[in-house]
Amino acid sequence: MFEIERPVYVKDAPPRVFDTHVHYPWRQRASKLPIYTAEGMLDMLAYNCQRLNIYRVCLLGSPGEGNNNVEKAAERYPDLIVPFAMINVDQTQPAEITEFAERGFKGLKIINPRKNYDDTSYFPLYERAEQHGLVVLFHTGISGGMVDYLQFPPTSHEQVAELSRGMESNRRWQPESEVDSWYGAARMQPIFLDGISVAFPELKIIGAHLGYGLYDSAAAVARWRRNVFFDISGGTVVRRHIIERNMLRSEVSTMKLTWGSDCDMAHMSRELSNWMQAFSEIGLSAAEQDQIFWGTAARIFGVDAS
Repeated sequence: MFEIERPVYVKDAPPRVFDTHVHYPWRQRASKLPIYTAEGMLDMLAYNCQRLNIYRVCLLGSPGEGNNNVEKAAERYPDLIVPFAMINVDQTQPAEITEFAERGFKGLKIINPRKNYDDTSYFPLYERAEQHGLVVLFHTGISGGMVDYLQFPPTSHEQVAELSRGMESNRRWQPESEVDSWYGAARMQPIFLDGISVAFPELKIIGAHLGYGLYDSAAAVARWRRNVFFDISGGTVVRRHIIERNMLRSEVSTMKLTWGSDCDMAHMSRELSNWMQAFSEIGLSAAEQDQIFWGTAARIFGVDAS
Protein backbone atom coordinates (compact mmCIF):
# COMPACT_ATOMS: atom_id res chain seq x y z
CA MET A 1 0.00 0.00 0.00
CA PHE A 2 1.47 3.32 -1.08
CA GLU A 3 0.53 6.96 -0.68
CA ILE A 4 1.55 9.59 -3.21
CA GLU A 5 3.57 12.52 -1.90
CA ARG A 6 2.23 15.58 -3.69
CA PRO A 7 4.55 18.37 -4.87
CA VAL A 8 4.00 21.72 -3.20
CA TYR A 9 3.68 23.41 -6.58
CA VAL A 10 2.84 21.94 -9.98
CA LYS A 11 3.25 23.97 -13.14
CA ASP A 12 0.88 23.62 -16.10
CA ALA A 13 -1.74 21.47 -14.38
CA PRO A 14 -5.11 22.20 -12.79
CA PRO A 15 -5.15 22.41 -8.98
CA ARG A 16 -6.88 19.01 -8.81
CA VAL A 17 -7.92 16.41 -11.35
CA PHE A 18 -10.19 13.37 -11.29
CA ASP A 19 -9.49 11.22 -14.35
CA THR A 20 -12.58 9.10 -15.01
CA HIS A 21 -11.31 7.09 -17.99
CA VAL A 22 -8.02 5.17 -17.82
CA HIS A 23 -7.64 1.70 -19.33
CA TYR A 24 -5.28 -0.76 -17.66
CA PRO A 25 -2.97 -2.37 -18.41
CA TRP A 26 -1.91 -0.87 -21.72
CA ARG A 27 -0.97 -2.84 -24.80
CA GLN A 28 2.71 -3.72 -24.93
CA ARG A 29 2.85 -3.26 -28.71
CA ALA A 30 5.58 -5.93 -28.88
CA SER A 31 7.86 -4.06 -26.44
CA LYS A 32 10.26 -6.18 -24.40
CA LEU A 33 10.91 -3.48 -21.80
CA PRO A 34 10.60 -4.81 -18.24
CA ILE A 35 8.33 -1.91 -17.26
CA TYR A 36 5.56 -3.48 -19.35
CA THR A 37 4.22 -5.48 -16.47
CA ALA A 38 0.93 -4.58 -14.82
CA GLU A 39 2.77 -3.43 -11.70
CA GLY A 40 5.35 -1.46 -13.69
CA MET A 41 2.67 0.35 -15.65
CA LEU A 42 0.80 1.11 -12.44
CA ASP A 43 3.83 2.73 -10.84
CA MET A 44 4.37 4.82 -13.98
CA LEU A 45 0.74 5.90 -13.77
CA ALA A 46 1.19 6.90 -10.13
CA TYR A 47 4.23 8.98 -11.10
CA ASN A 48 2.25 10.68 -13.88
CA CYS A 49 -0.57 11.43 -11.49
CA GLN A 50 1.84 12.93 -8.98
CA ARG A 51 3.26 15.28 -11.60
CA LEU A 52 -0.13 16.28 -13.04
CA ASN A 53 -2.20 16.83 -9.87
CA ILE A 54 -4.39 13.84 -10.68
CA TYR A 55 -5.79 12.81 -7.31
CA ARG A 56 -8.18 10.06 -8.41
CA VAL A 57 -8.22 7.69 -11.39
CA CYS A 58 -11.04 5.45 -12.54
CA LEU A 59 -9.00 2.44 -13.62
CA LEU A 60 -10.81 0.24 -16.13
CA GLY A 61 -10.02 -3.44 -16.33
CA SER A 62 -11.03 -6.15 -18.77
CA PRO A 63 -12.88 -9.41 -18.18
CA GLY A 64 -10.81 -11.94 -16.29
CA GLU A 65 -7.21 -11.15 -15.43
CA GLY A 66 -7.58 -7.48 -16.36
CA ASN A 67 -10.16 -6.95 -13.62
CA ASN A 68 -7.95 -8.85 -11.18
CA ASN A 69 -5.09 -6.48 -12.02
CA VAL A 70 -7.30 -3.48 -11.28
CA GLU A 71 -8.23 -4.97 -7.92
CA LYS A 72 -4.54 -5.34 -7.08
CA ALA A 73 -3.88 -1.79 -8.27
CA ALA A 74 -6.46 -0.44 -5.85
CA GLU A 75 -4.76 -2.34 -3.04
CA ARG A 76 -1.38 -0.87 -4.00
CA TYR A 77 -2.61 2.74 -4.36
CA PRO A 78 -5.92 2.87 -2.44
CA ASP A 79 -6.10 6.67 -2.30
CA LEU A 80 -5.52 7.05 -6.04
CA ILE A 81 -7.31 4.17 -7.77
CA VAL A 82 -11.09 3.98 -8.17
CA PRO A 83 -11.44 0.40 -9.46
CA PHE A 84 -13.78 -0.41 -12.37
CA ALA A 85 -14.54 -3.90 -13.63
CA MET A 86 -15.19 -4.27 -17.34
CA ILE A 87 -17.97 -6.73 -18.07
CA ASN A 88 -19.29 -8.47 -21.14
CA VAL A 89 -22.88 -7.36 -20.76
CA ASP A 90 -24.16 -10.27 -22.87
CA GLN A 91 -22.53 -12.91 -20.69
CA THR A 92 -22.53 -11.47 -17.17
CA GLN A 93 -25.02 -12.58 -14.52
CA PRO A 94 -26.36 -10.32 -11.71
CA ALA A 95 -24.56 -12.38 -9.07
CA GLU A 96 -21.26 -11.39 -10.66
CA ILE A 97 -22.12 -7.71 -10.15
CA THR A 98 -22.59 -8.41 -6.46
CA GLU A 99 -19.24 -10.19 -6.39
CA PHE A 100 -17.50 -7.19 -7.93
CA ALA A 101 -19.07 -4.89 -5.34
CA GLU A 102 -17.98 -7.18 -2.51
CA ARG A 103 -14.42 -7.15 -3.90
CA GLY A 104 -14.34 -3.36 -3.61
CA PHE A 105 -15.01 -2.28 -7.19
CA LYS A 106 -16.70 1.11 -7.43
CA GLY A 107 -17.98 0.89 -10.98
CA LEU A 108 -18.52 -1.09 -14.17
CA LYS A 109 -17.34 -0.39 -17.71
CA ILE A 110 -19.64 -1.57 -20.53
CA ILE A 111 -18.90 -1.56 -24.26
CA ASN A 112 -19.79 -3.55 -27.39
CA PRO A 113 -23.19 -4.98 -26.50
CA ARG A 114 -25.01 -7.17 -29.00
CA LYS A 115 -28.27 -5.40 -28.20
CA ASN A 116 -29.12 -1.77 -27.51
CA TYR A 117 -27.96 -0.57 -24.12
CA ASP A 118 -31.56 -0.08 -22.98
CA ASP A 119 -32.67 -3.60 -23.95
CA THR A 120 -34.59 -4.94 -20.95
CA SER A 121 -32.55 -8.16 -20.95
CA TYR A 122 -29.74 -6.05 -19.43
CA PHE A 123 -31.94 -4.53 -16.74
CA PRO A 124 -31.18 -7.12 -14.03
CA LEU A 125 -27.52 -6.11 -14.29
CA TYR A 126 -28.32 -2.42 -14.01
CA GLU A 127 -30.65 -3.10 -11.10
CA ARG A 128 -27.91 -4.94 -9.23
CA ALA A 129 -25.43 -2.14 -9.94
CA GLU A 130 -27.93 0.39 -8.61
CA GLN A 131 -28.45 -1.67 -5.45
CA HIS A 132 -24.71 -1.73 -4.76
CA GLY A 133 -24.11 1.92 -5.60
CA LEU A 134 -21.83 1.13 -8.53
CA VAL A 135 -21.25 3.78 -11.18
CA VAL A 136 -21.68 2.48 -14.74
CA LEU A 137 -19.46 3.90 -17.48
CA PHE A 138 -20.93 3.22 -20.93
CA HIS A 139 -18.99 3.73 -24.12
CA THR A 140 -21.14 5.94 -26.34
CA GLY A 141 -20.77 6.66 -30.04
CA ILE A 142 -18.34 5.28 -32.58
CA SER A 143 -15.55 3.03 -31.32
CA GLY A 144 -12.06 3.82 -32.46
CA GLY A 145 -10.09 1.40 -34.58
CA MET A 146 -6.48 0.55 -35.25
CA VAL A 147 -6.05 3.18 -37.99
CA ASP A 148 -7.24 6.80 -38.11
CA TYR A 149 -7.86 7.68 -41.76
CA LEU A 150 -8.42 11.36 -40.98
CA GLN A 151 -5.55 12.42 -38.71
CA PHE A 152 -3.01 9.69 -39.42
CA PRO A 153 -3.66 8.24 -42.89
CA PRO A 154 -2.09 4.83 -43.50
CA THR A 155 0.65 4.29 -46.03
CA SER A 156 -1.36 1.59 -47.79
CA HIS A 157 -4.64 -0.31 -47.61
CA GLU A 158 -2.64 -3.49 -47.07
CA GLN A 159 -1.10 -1.98 -43.96
CA VAL A 160 -4.57 -1.20 -42.62
CA ALA A 161 -5.71 -4.77 -43.17
CA GLU A 162 -2.67 -6.15 -41.40
CA LEU A 163 -3.12 -3.88 -38.40
CA SER A 164 -6.88 -4.35 -38.13
CA ARG A 165 -7.50 -8.06 -38.53
CA GLY A 166 -6.66 -8.96 -34.96
CA MET A 167 -9.17 -6.51 -33.56
CA GLU A 168 -11.76 -7.38 -36.19
CA SER A 169 -11.58 -11.09 -35.43
CA ASN A 170 -13.02 -10.49 -31.97
CA ARG A 171 -16.31 -9.27 -33.39
CA ARG A 172 -16.55 -11.08 -36.71
CA TRP A 173 -19.96 -12.66 -37.25
CA GLN A 174 -20.10 -16.38 -36.61
CA PRO A 175 -23.00 -18.28 -38.23
CA GLU A 176 -23.18 -20.65 -35.25
CA SER A 177 -23.72 -17.76 -32.84
CA GLU A 178 -27.52 -18.06 -33.10
CA VAL A 179 -28.18 -14.49 -32.00
CA ASP A 180 -30.63 -12.06 -33.51
CA SER A 181 -28.50 -8.93 -33.13
CA TRP A 182 -24.86 -7.96 -33.48
CA TYR A 183 -22.23 -5.41 -32.48
CA GLY A 184 -21.91 -1.85 -33.70
CA ALA A 185 -22.06 1.79 -32.69
CA ALA A 186 -25.82 1.76 -33.28
CA ARG A 187 -26.09 -0.32 -30.09
CA MET A 188 -24.21 2.31 -28.08
CA GLN A 189 -26.11 5.50 -28.80
CA PRO A 190 -26.22 7.99 -25.91
CA ILE A 191 -30.00 8.27 -26.26
CA PHE A 192 -30.28 4.77 -24.80
CA LEU A 193 -28.92 6.08 -21.51
CA ASP A 194 -32.12 8.08 -21.16
CA GLY A 195 -34.26 4.96 -20.84
CA ILE A 196 -31.83 3.38 -18.39
CA SER A 197 -31.74 6.54 -16.27
CA VAL A 198 -35.52 6.63 -16.00
CA ALA A 199 -35.81 2.93 -15.16
CA PHE A 200 -33.04 3.19 -12.55
CA PRO A 201 -33.07 6.75 -11.20
CA GLU A 202 -30.55 6.05 -8.44
CA LEU A 203 -28.02 4.48 -10.83
CA LYS A 204 -25.17 6.87 -11.55
CA ILE A 205 -24.32 6.79 -15.25
CA ILE A 206 -21.37 8.20 -17.17
CA GLY A 207 -21.40 8.13 -20.97
CA ALA A 208 -17.94 8.18 -22.48
CA HIS A 209 -16.83 10.68 -25.14
CA LEU A 210 -20.02 12.77 -24.99
CA GLY A 211 -21.46 10.33 -27.52
CA TYR A 212 -18.65 10.76 -30.06
CA GLY A 213 -20.42 11.62 -33.31
CA LEU A 214 -23.80 11.81 -31.56
CA TYR A 215 -23.25 14.87 -29.39
CA ASP A 216 -26.69 16.44 -29.66
CA SER A 217 -28.55 13.53 -28.12
CA ALA A 218 -25.85 13.13 -25.46
CA ALA A 219 -26.18 16.79 -24.48
CA ALA A 220 -29.97 16.54 -24.41
CA VAL A 221 -29.89 13.54 -22.07
CA ALA A 222 -27.36 15.25 -19.80
CA ARG A 223 -29.53 18.35 -19.70
CA TRP A 224 -32.60 16.62 -18.28
CA ARG A 225 -31.50 13.49 -16.40
CA ARG A 226 -30.02 14.10 -12.97
CA ASN A 227 -28.17 10.77 -12.87
CA VAL A 228 -26.53 10.93 -16.31
CA PHE A 229 -23.11 12.50 -16.90
CA PHE A 230 -20.61 12.35 -19.75
CA ASP A 231 -16.84 12.33 -19.93
CA ILE A 232 -15.08 14.37 -22.60
CA SER A 233 -12.34 11.88 -23.39
CA GLY A 234 -11.57 11.14 -27.01
CA GLY A 235 -8.58 13.28 -27.88
CA THR A 236 -8.25 15.89 -30.59
CA VAL A 237 -11.41 15.08 -32.55
CA VAL A 238 -13.82 15.13 -29.60
CA ARG A 239 -12.19 18.28 -28.24
CA ARG A 240 -12.46 20.04 -31.60
CA HIS A 241 -16.11 19.09 -31.97
CA ILE A 242 -17.02 20.27 -28.49
CA ILE A 243 -15.10 23.54 -28.75
CA GLU A 244 -15.83 24.51 -32.36
CA ARG A 245 -19.50 23.72 -31.99
CA ASN A 246 -19.62 25.87 -28.85
CA MET A 247 -21.31 23.11 -26.85
CA LEU A 248 -20.06 24.05 -23.39
CA ARG A 249 -22.60 26.16 -21.53
CA SER A 250 -24.89 26.47 -24.57
CA GLU A 251 -25.70 22.76 -25.01
CA VAL A 252 -24.28 21.01 -21.96
CA SER A 253 -23.54 22.24 -18.45
CA THR A 254 -20.10 21.90 -16.92
CA MET A 255 -21.96 20.32 -13.97
CA LYS A 256 -22.62 17.26 -16.13
CA LEU A 257 -19.12 16.69 -17.52
CA THR A 258 -16.06 14.86 -16.26
CA TRP A 259 -12.52 14.83 -17.63
CA GLY A 260 -11.00 11.57 -18.84
CA SER A 261 -7.64 11.01 -20.49
CA ASP A 262 -8.37 7.67 -22.23
CA CYS A 263 -4.89 7.59 -23.73
CA ASP A 264 -1.46 6.12 -23.26
CA MET A 265 0.46 7.57 -20.34
CA ALA A 266 2.85 9.30 -22.73
CA HIS A 267 -0.02 11.52 -23.85
CA MET A 268 -1.78 12.25 -20.56
CA SER A 269 0.09 15.49 -19.98
CA ARG A 270 -0.69 16.65 -23.52
CA GLU A 271 -4.39 15.88 -23.13
CA LEU A 272 -4.56 17.79 -19.88
CA SER A 273 -2.68 20.81 -21.26
CA ASN A 274 -4.75 20.92 -24.44
CA TRP A 275 -8.01 20.93 -22.52
CA MET A 276 -6.72 23.62 -20.15
CA GLN A 277 -5.82 25.79 -23.13
CA ALA A 278 -9.16 25.15 -24.85
CA PHE A 279 -11.11 26.02 -21.70
CA SER A 280 -9.14 29.24 -21.25
CA GLU A 281 -9.63 30.26 -24.88
CA ILE A 282 -13.42 29.99 -24.65
CA GLY A 283 -13.47 31.83 -21.32
CA LEU A 284 -14.44 29.14 -18.85
CA SER A 285 -13.98 30.45 -15.32
CA ALA A 286 -11.68 28.76 -12.83
CA ALA A 287 -14.77 27.38 -11.06
CA GLU A 288 -16.19 25.96 -14.31
CA GLN A 289 -12.87 24.35 -15.18
CA ASP A 290 -12.62 22.86 -11.71
CA GLN A 291 -16.14 21.49 -12.15
CA ILE A 292 -15.01 19.43 -15.16
CA PHE A 293 -11.54 18.51 -13.96
CA TRP A 294 -12.64 17.57 -10.45
CA GLY A 295 -16.01 18.61 -9.04
CA THR A 296 -18.46 16.58 -11.12
CA ALA A 297 -16.61 13.30 -10.64
CA ALA A 298 -15.95 14.00 -6.96
CA ARG A 299 -19.68 14.43 -6.46
CA ILE A 300 -20.52 11.26 -8.41
CA PHE A 301 -18.13 9.17 -6.33
CA GLY A 302 -18.66 10.95 -3.03
CA VAL A 303 -15.04 12.05 -2.72
CA ASP A 304 -14.16 14.91 -0.40
CA ALA A 305 -12.19 17.84 -1.78
CA SER A 306 -8.42 17.41 -1.57
